[in-house]
Amino acid sequence: MLENILAGIASIFAPGPLLGIALGTTVGLLFGAIPGISGIMAIAILLPMTFYVSPLIGIPMLLGIYKASIYGGSISAILLNTPGAPPAVCTTMDGYPLAQSGRPRLALDISLKASVFGDIASALLLIFVAAPLSGITLHAGPAEQFSLIVLALTVVGTVSGPSLIKGILCCCAGIMLSTIGISETTGATRFVFGFDGLVSGISLIPMIIGLLCLPEIMHQVSICAGKQIREVFSFRSTGEDRSLSLREFVALLPVLLKSSAIGSFLGAMPGIGSSPAAFMAYSEAKRSSKTPEKFGTGVYEGIAAPECANNAVTGSAMIPMLTLGIPGDDVTAILMGAFMIQGIAPGPTIFHDHTMLIYGIYAGLIMCDVFLFFIAKGGFRFWIKLSQAPKHIIFSAVTVFCFVGAYTINQNMFDLATLIVFGIVGYYFRRFDFSPAAFIIGFILGPLWERTFDQVLVLFEGDISVIFTRPFSAGLLALALITGISIAYNRRRNNQRLAQIGMYND
Repeated sequence: MLENILAGIASIFAPGPLLGIALGTTVGLLFGAIPGISGIMAIAILLPMTFYVSPLIGIPMLLGIYKASIYGGSISAILLNTPGAPPAVCTTMDGYPLAQSGRPRLALDISLKASVFGDIASALLLIFVAAPLSGITLHAGPAEQFSLIVLALTVVGTVSGPSLIKGILCCCAGIMLSTIGISETTGATRFVFGFDGLVSGISLIPMIIGLLCLPEIMHQVSICAGKQIREVFSFRSTGEDRSLSLREFVALLPVLLKSSAIGSFLGAMPGIGSSPAAFMAYSEAKRSSKTPEKFGTGVYEGIAAPECANNAVTGSAMIPMLTLGIPGDDVTAILMGAFMIQGIAPGPTIFHDHTMLIYGIYAGLIMCDVFLFFIAKGGFRFWIKLSQAPKHIIFSAVTVFCFVGAYTINQNMFDLATLIVFGIVGYYFRRFDFSPAAFIIGFILGPLWERTFDQVLVLFEGDISVIFTRPFSAGLLALALITGISIAYNRRRNNQRLAQIGMYND
């Protein structure tokens, strides 16, 4: 066991994994720094590359994108007052005023150091918590695994967007489409309707790219149509525009520690995400400040708190995915898909079956932070220019990458047709507030759910009552019921509040 752990840690320092991390970090910064281009789009576009490389190269590369894109969102938030990602909304409140005062480099440096601090804190939490937690769930049988997936599906309630009903419908549609192709249990061919391309099922990568990337491109193009695409923002750098000093960083440590704790805790809860963590950390920093009235004018704590918290989500969000096989949001759902492409099923057994890989990924998480710090800090001027790049060039290049990525996996035209079909579906999902994240989660968990149900039928001779009578399984179902009721109650309460200001969610 110890040998596998040490070998896993050492394996990440080979040229291949290091190059993968460097590529992922750079791409994440590129996509995060450009308003309208999200990190999840970058992950979806580069996901096909993981098919051709080992997990120790592909998965750390995706993690580098994940971490760097969250920080990258603060670049446009600080320089353009336009968040590159939703969690960076709070960063604009103090980051942009500090940049306007002639200190854009200082604002970017505060954001970077806070982001790396939060990243490392959450990675350490993942390293020390995940393996013991998986040991507890390792003895779960098929009945318990079935109930665990039921609990995982309740996450849909938190990622379903404004409408819970639409989120549930999307999840059910994803589960139904996951049954297309050859059944793992019976070998029967299902729902192919004479199309040979459907015999092996719907390809995950073209579907993800179609749902997440093409609709965003179409949306951004519709916004930019007929408008001035490029707008240049410039700041006069003063003599105080410098890097954050060690003394100032030490003064920020109380805020950083609280913010990383908030982000790590919320990240470990499936479905919460980084945006609530950023808002909560900003609110707590303002509440505990001796000068709360200065927030919004460019105070350091107002930048450090949300950036530390939203980056602290990245490591802890992998805890439920690795230990329980529960993708807590759209990003971890895609990461779970990357594991499955490599033939690795996240869940309690992953630490036993793939010890070397997991600890290699742990070491990769720390290396992602090291690369993020030096690549981002060394390229401040480049990120400033990139955030002002013409969008028609950017979106044209992204569109080409989408089609190339979808085609390269199986090299057939059916995958391109899948990409286009799901691009259209994703566009209407976006237009009518349906949730692509809920659809993806349903599509990924559907085969696992079916497999565990078949195992229950075989092992217990068709008696499905064991799902409700075995203590651990029944407890998970009860927890799923409580979670579902809680989500529905909170949504109803929020709808009542929104109704008072003329807004409504069903």
